[in-house]
Amino acid sequence: MKNFWNYEFQDNPDTVAVFDELPLWSASFGLLLLRYIELKHNLTVLDLGSGTGFPLIELAERLGDSCRCYGLDIWKNANDRAEMKLKNYGIKNTEVVEGSAENIPFESGSTDLITSNLGINNFENPDKAFAECYRVLSQGGKLVLTTNLNGHWKEFYMIFEKTLHKLNRHDIAEKLTSQQEHRGTVKSVMELFTKSGFIISRIIEDKFEMRFLTGSAFLNHHFIKLGWLSSWLSIIPENERSVIFSRLEEDLNDFSDKNGGFELSVPMVFMEGIKI
Repeated sequence: MKNFWNYEFQDNPDTVAVFDELPLWSASFGLLLLRYIELKHNLTVLDLGSGTGFPLIELAERLGDSCRCYGLDIWKNANDRAEMKLKNYGIKNTEVVEGSAENIPFESGSTDLITSNLGINNFENPDKAFAECYRVLSQGGKLVLTTNLNGHWKEFYMIFEKTLHKLNRHDIAEKLTSQQEHRGTVKSVMELFTKSGFIISRIIEDKFEMRFLTGSAFLNHHFIKLGWLSSWLSIIPENERSVIFSRLEEDLNDFSDKNGGFELSVPMVFMEGIKI
C-alpha cells in the first residue's frame, strides 16, 4: 500500500503546468453551469475563482467577441497558466486578474454577469464575497454559480466512520461527521444570495457518480489527495495516521471486492440570482 497520507501539494509552475482537475471534478459542475447560463451579446463577465481557466475560457469562446470576460483568482501560478492558454488559443476578449472575491478590484455596477464554478467552497468569508458581487453588478445583473452539496461521497464517509468506530476512535468519527455537515445545502446557498440582496431566479439540482475499481485507487488519485486529504489529516493525530488510513484502505477495498467496485454520488446545484 502507498502511504498516500504523506502527500504534499507543491505550488509551483511545473506542478500547475500539469494540473488538470477537469476529468474528475470541475467538469461536471462546469458543464452544468454552461448548460443553463444565459448567453447574451455585449456582456461584461467576471468569473470568480477562475483557476487555470475553466470554465472561464470555454465561456468566453462561447460568448464571442461582443462580450468582455475577466477571470479573478488569488492563485498566481494558476493565473499564469490561464494566461498561457489565452495566448496560445489566441483569445482576445478575456483577461485574468489577480485578486480576491472578498475585495473585487472592479468599480461598482461595472459587470453584467458573475459566474463561479465551485468558487464558494473556497471563499474564506462567503458573506463578504456575495456582498462584493452585489456591489460590482449592474442593475439586473446576475450572479450564477455551481457548487456541491451536503451528502457528497456519502458512501465513502459511511465506511470511514465505521472504520473509526471499529478502532474505538468515536471522537474522530464525530469530527468527521461535523466536516460533512459543514457542507452547503440548497437552503444555505439560497441564504447567501438573499442576505446580500439578490432575488433568486433559478435553482437546478443535479448529481453525478464517480466510480473506482478499488478503495486504493480512490485514495491515491492525485485530485483526491489534493482536494480532500488535508481536511482528513486535520482531525487525525499524526501518530495515528498510519494505523487509521491503512485500516480505512483495507475496509474500502473489502467493500469494493464485494460490490464490484466503489461508486460515489455527488449532489450539486446551479443557482442564479438577480440584482434588482
